[in-house]
Amino acid sequence: MKVIDPRLAPALEKARDLGLLAQRIGAGLLIWTFHMRPKLLRFDEELREFPDPLGIGAPASLALALLSEGLCSVLVALGLLTRLAALPVVFTMLMVLTMAARGFEGADVQSALLYALPYATLVATGPGRYSCDHRLLERYRRLYARFIPPRA
Repeated sequence: MKVIDPRLAPALEKARDLGLLAQRIGAGLLIWTFHMRPKLLRFDEELREFPDPLGIGAPASLALALLSEGLCSVLVALGLLTRLAALPVVFTMLMVLTMAARGFEGADVQSALLYALPYATLVATGPGRYSCDHRLLERYRRLYARFIPPRA
């Protein structure tokens, strides 16, 4: 990122990291409040009526959606394994878009896009400095080096 005045660089980096923190927490809160919580409150009904876009059965599809929207969104909000945890949420929302394209009436395209975009952005950008991932960065590097040796 090119900065007009080099003295502004630290402030711009801090603003970017605060923006990523707000995005992670905001996306997690939104998906929990408006997507996950209703599924849990109407669990029996969801279990009977949940679609099966992958052909693995409605209960298994619901379980995957709950893991994606529940566990993965919490990991993203914490900034823990952020890029990896954001992928299932994006995939789940892509399944909603696929169902909408096939004419499924319960699929809300606008919501799916609004949930998918912040998570897709976090896959591309990472979680920022104010995250568990940043605090664990050195451990991640050592683990990576242990399993994938450097090229000669």
